[in-house]
Amino acid sequence: MTVYYVSKAGNDSNDGTFGSPKLTIANACGVADGGTDNIVEIIDSGVYSEGDIDILGNPITVRATGSNKPIMDGDSSNNDYAFVPYISGSVFMGLHMRNYDDGLINTSYGISPECYILSGCIGHFLGGPQQIGDNGNPARHAEVHDCLIVSDGNAAFTCQDGKVWFNNSVIASNKPGYAVIDSAQSKVNITASFCTIIGSSHNNSSGQYGNIVNQVYKIINCIVSGSGDGINAYDSTYNLVHVSGDPFIQWSSDSHDGTPRAANTGEITGNPLFQSGSDPGTVDPVVLGNVDFDTQWFKLTTGSPAIAAGTSYGSVTADISGSERSTPPSMGAYEFVTSDPDWSSHFETPGRRYDAALTDRRYEKSLGEYEYRYSDSNRQIPFQLNIPGAPSLRRRKTPYSSSI
Repeated sequence: MTVYYVSKAGNDSNDGTFGSPKLTIANACGVADGGTDNIVEIIDSGVYSEGDIDILGNPITVRATGSNKPIMDGDSSNNDYAFVPYISGSVFMGLHMRNYDDGLINTSYGISPECYILSGCIGHFLGGPQQIGDNGNPARHAEVHDCLIVSDGNAAFTCQDGKVWFNNSVIASNKPGYAVIDSAQSKVNITASFCTIIGSSHNNSSGQYGNIVNQVYKIINCIVSGSGDGINAYDSTYNLVHVSGDPFIQWSSDSHDGTPRAANTGEITGNPLFQSGSDPGTVDPVVLGNVDFDTQWFKLTTGSPAIAAGTSYGSVTADISGSERSTPPSMGAYEFVTSDPDWSSHFETPGRRYDAALTDRRYEKSLGEYEYRYSDSNRQIPFQLNIPGAPSLRRRKTPYSSSI
């Protein structure tokens, strides 16, 4: 395993070591995929105007770690995708990818390129949909963990065969009339857990109420919000749905206007009370929805019905931000975490006339573990505190009255 580093201060003629990094992600990937288990690591927070980066010989990991927040931008070169893997098994971690015409990962080439992992990534201003899974090969797997993904022109994800797991992610589509996660009844290994799923699936031009979650086999501990109908899933439990249409749809091949059903175990409806941002969706079919990760925050606020309404699932013990999941956990990508208490300022006790000197003295004695008593009437000062009085009083054997 070799790590190849990338920096805006680098040069593609460099060998890719930390002290001599590459300049472009594409060049580093072209070297890294020639070996086994190699890594490309971006070590600054620059903007990389790159896309359609081939991954050929071997799968690799492309990551940004620590406090580095690089951005991959496909706009300047009109790129369709960020990466084009011709083989399966690559991992993409901590990357911020934007302005790609179609999606993040091109899954149209090779034997089984649909298999990959997205972890801790941000993807927005995307045409969509992003394909995930391996069409026709149920032995392949793909995962999306701890990500923020929004598509502007289609569904966010379309699911193929294999085991596909969405977990601890905020997934959205701003395109009216489209699902956010779209699959088919024959795809029986598609699971979404602890996700916040937001869409504009109602199409005003046709009057159809599309499913925000469409034919996804299993969905658990999720929040589904937006315009249109809510969940069409075979196994749906412990979800909060807040939509303009029917929240729960019978499992069927209907992508829109399906038959409503009753809530299953743990399923509820109501406003999730996100921290910021309005309810998504639009009444105008030519206007995109309004999910924007730059201005909206989908954490839960006090009073949300999603708080502590979920159930334990698998090995998920933390949320998208790394906060520990409560018992029982909250639904959605973010666990509800109370803020630090607001401490009040100090106040003076009425009727007591302690001055600064006496206060300091008591503090010193407390540090010395010196115990003493005082009365509610604070005019009697014990001699053992060694407070000097008038010269005529310094040899008294009994306490004297204080005027402090």
